[in-house]
Amino acid sequence: MAAFMEQLAARGYKVTPQRRLILEALNDADRHLSADEVAAQVKKIEPSISLATIYRNLNMLVDIHLVSRLDLHEGPVRYELNRGHNHHLVCLGCGLAVKLDVCPMQGEVQKIIDQEGFQVDSHHFEITGYCRDCNLRTTSIDISE
Repeated sequence: MAAFMEQLAARGYKVTPQRRLILEALNDADRHLSADEVAAQVKKIEPSISLATIYRNLNMLVDIHLVSRLDLHEGPVRYELNRGHNHHLVCLGCGLAVKLDVCPMQGEVQKIIDQEGFQVDSHHFEITGYCRDCNLRTTSIDISE
C-alpha cells in the first residue's frame, strides 16, 4: 500500500485523506469495486465524502495508472489497484471479473510486436462469457413450465 502512496507523491499529487481511503478500499477488496462500492467503504470511515469526490479521484488515479478501470458490458465500471497486468474473465451475467495470472502478450503476440517494431503503450485482455453460477442458473430453468 505504501508503494501506491509513494507513486502518487512521486507523480506530483498530494496524498490526501480521501485518496488514501480510496486506495485502501481498493487494496482491501477481494474483487473489483464499482465507484458506489468504493464510496460505501470510504463512507464507513469518512461519512462526509461525496460520490463526486470518489469519481473525481478514481478518474485521476486511472489517468496516472495507479488504478485500472474495467468496463463491463452491461454493468457498472469497476476499479482495482493497478498491480501490473490487467487480464480478466468477465461474466456477462453477474459482472464477476476473475483476474488472469497469464499474459497473452507472450509467445506469438510478442513475436508479431517485435517483427512490426510496434511500441506497446498499454494492453488489456478480456474474455467474456458466463461464470459457473450464471451458467447453472440458465441451464437449470425448467422449460416445461
